[in-house]
Amino acid sequence: MDVTTSKNVLQMVASFADGDDRTFTVDNPKASISADEVNSLSAYMKDYQIILGDKNAADFGRIKSAKIISGTTTYYDLSN
Repeated sequence: MDVTTSKNVLQMVASFADGDDRTFTVDNPKASISADEVNSLSAYMKDYQIILGDKNAADFGRIKSAKIISGTTTYYDLSN
C-alpha cells in the first residue's frame, strides 16, 4: 500500500552579529502566520538572546527571512 504524507515547514534564517546565518525550521506552523508575528518573534529573540551564533557565540541580530514550504512525499509499496 502506497503512503502519501504532506507537511508544511516554516523556514526562518537567523542572522548573527558576526555575519553568520543559520536556518531553523518549525514543523506544521499555523496556516495564517503573518509577517508581524515573525517580526515580533525576531524582536523577542533579540531582546532575550535566546539563541547564539554557533561559531563565536555571536549575538542574535534578526530573522532576515521566513517562508512556508509545503511538501508531499509518497512512499511506494513495491512488494507487489
